[in-house]
Amino acid sequence: MPTLGEINALGAAQAEELFARCCVAPTFCAAMAAARPFQDLPALEHAADQASADLDHAGLLLGFSGHPRIGDRKPHSAWSSAEQSKVSQADIKILDDLRAANFSYEEKFNHVFLICATGKSAEYMLNECLRRIDNDPDVEIEEAREQLRLINRIRVNKLLEES
Repeated sequence: MPTLGEINALGAAQAEELFARCCVAPTFCAAMAAARPFQDLPALEHAADQASADLDHAGLLLGFSGHPRIGDRKPHSAWSSAEQSKVSQADIKILDDLRAANFSYEEKFNHVFLICATGKSAEYMLNECLRRIDNDPDVEIEEAREQLRLINRIRVNKLLEES
């Protein structure tokens, strides 16, 4: 994985492709590429926060689509797998309840239940899903946006950690 200097030196298309590992929304990737050069890690994190905040509704839905359902047996990527690692430790009842809650959530909001799963238990995520199902759609889209922001921040750090 690249250093911050190498990220800054990439062409725009290459940078967008790299940032797609963090978030698949093209507007996120373009904003991150345009925000370069990054002076330091806080500048990179700030750019990721801003790019997440600036996503319109369609961009959010695209960003959400890059994430598997919590508890899916086949996560989209190694990063998703690592982020959801505590889910695999849950008992079958919690996993079944989480699957059912995921489907109920998707029926109501028409997108995957998104939560920053890093370090969180399946039981915690189930409780959050059940709580958030009761949200108004306008409230929920902002909760999901915040979760996407947290995930994107972790993932831009991972770009550098894997150097």
